[in-house]
Amino acid sequence: MFPHLKEPGRRVNLQLLQEAACHELLQLLEKIEGPKSLVLDEAMVGPLELVARPQLFAERGIQLFALRPKLPQKLRPAENVAYVVRPQVALMDLLAAHVKASPPGPLQFHIVFVPRRSCLCVSQLEQSGVLGRFGCIAELAWNYLPLDADLVTMELPLAFRDVTVYGDTSSLFQTALGLVQLQRLYGRIPKIYGKGELAHRVWEYAKQLGRDERSLYHGDKGVIDQLILFDRSIDLLSPLATQLTYEGLIDEYFGIRQNKMTLPADHFSIAATSRGTASGGGSARVDELPSLEYSLEDKKPQKTIPLHSGEPLYAELRNKHFNEATKLLARRAREIHAQIPQDQDFKQMKSFVQTLPLLLTQKQTICEHTAIAGMLHKQVNDFDFADDLAAEQEFMMCADLDKPSAYIEDLIASKAPLRNVLRLLCLQCTAASGFKEKLFSHYKRELIQVYGLDVLLTLSSLESAGLLYQQTDSRAYTVLRKTLHLTVDDNIEVEPKDISYVHSFYAPLTARLVEHSLKPLGWQSLKSQISSLPGPTFEDFQAQLVGIGGRYAGALVSEGSLLHVPRVVLVCFVGGCTFAEIAALRFLAAQEDNNVEFLIATTKVINKNSFLNCLI
Repeated sequence: MFPHLKEPGRRVNLQLLQEAACHELLQLLEKIEGPKSLVLDEAMVGPLELVARPQLFAERGIQLFALRPKLPQKLRPAENVAYVVRPQVALMDLLAAHVKASPPGPLQFHIVFVPRRSCLCVSQLEQSGVLGRFGCIAELAWNYLPLDADLVTMELPLAFRDVTVYGDTSSLFQTALGLVQLQRLYGRIPKIYGKGELAHRVWEYAKQLGRDERSLYHGDKGVIDQLILFDRSIDLLSPLATQLTYEGLIDEYFGIRQNKMTLPADHFSIAATSRGTASGGGSARVDELPSLEYSLEDKKPQKTIPLHSGEPLYAELRNKHFNEATKLLARRAREIHAQIPQDQDFKQMKSFVQTLPLLLTQKQTICEHTAIAGMLHKQVNDFDFADDLAAEQEFMMCADLDKPSAYIEDLIASKAPLRNVLRLLCLQCTAASGFKEKLFSHYKRELIQVYGLDVLLTLSSLESAGLLYQQTDSRAYTVLRKTLHLTVDDNIEVEPKDISYVHSFYAPLTARLVEHSLKPLGWQSLKSQISSLPGPTFEDFQAQLVGIGGRYAGALVSEGSLLHVPRVVLVCFVGGCTFAEIAALRFLAAQEDNNVEFLIATTKVINKNSFLNCLI
């Protein structure tokens, strides 16, 4: 159903995860007898597309609708209406309004909570007096969902905020359930390493869940050799930094949603617009689920472009530095042009005609990405972009961290967008391992005078999240920058030799830790170096019959051939990771000396904008 999830030569086949999630959904729907329609919470449209194609529902006569204030008007008589929603109390009032507005009798309502049923939500429905109208109240245990052949996500954009600011740890428990789910499919993970308080709590939950299931599953070693758990709090610099990979820049400026990007169709040439999805409006998710009812008034025509490893050109471009990606695009365009015949005989022309559909597809793809690269080129050549990048790189180099930044003060004085100012403030604070009290008070005073007293609430959230704080004796970043070579002055952007290319000269701390862990006694040697980072450093080993096994653990290589097979390392980010970090890990996996295959798991793929948006 999703060929790009099964990459030739990879030991971990994520199609199994997609198929398991799809099978669970179909089993649940089969329990609801009669004609049915699914009404999807906006947060569930994207995850559903990662698991099932629209044809799957069309073949079964299932209608799809988006959750709106009013009940969908195209419901059929004697219809079963199943709401697929996240367990949020605020949504229950909307569902109650639908039920009260419906005529008595013909419609039967059901609720499917993803990933867990919520007692608070059920209680809210009971207080609204509509609980009796719901026939089936079930849960769909979707934890990790596959984005690509080496990437799974929980699609929880607010996980970091919920835990650090609001103290809601439900996402940690869900992450633990996701790790157990992966071990059910792919077998027991024998070695576990981690850093950070949230990562440690996730593993403690997962370990307990594994013990509870020991009687149901075997303890054989699975296909995944090692798990590395990272708490986002140990590296807050990387999500705040500007990504300079092709994929990272696309995400920061245009947004990538469940492997798709949607832009106005007039940004593309006619040749490029003829490929992919174009519609009268809506988003990428709407285009993929055409039967969803969305309001399309005053919407410009949109074009949706798939962005995953199933697109050969994009797979080649996405992890490269933007400067290298543009050169590669130009080279591919020349290659396509060179294949167009000039003066050929009949046989040669006939051969060319047979290859024409493939050439046209390639040309359209190149046109699309040339248009995207052109739009990005305008952004990165903007003076504001260059000034912001210069300021953040100065902070990364630990230049004048204990003094007020003249550039930040100018931004505040000109009343620049608050998010831009706060990002640079958080970068300076993180690089300095905290502000001195006098400097912190100075910045607060400046912000209040320009943005008003409301900014204090935002600053309080950032302090709770650990992005703004007062300096202590520890200077973690300053030390690690030198010991782990986090900044590289002579970095090469085209055909790079080091992972620092993803930010032009800064290597993400998490990716650098993974790189060091691949060396002999790597994690043991890292312990002393990362002791200054927040949270515990831990390691664990799951011996046979301690924990859980997997349905597909039997498809393993023999011990004698292990030297020739890459080891599989699951790198799990609690709180989100960026495309730059993903690109850095893919770069490490591409190095033959490492002989490693990464599976990356995250609560959500984030960027500097989405990371701060959830906190302010």
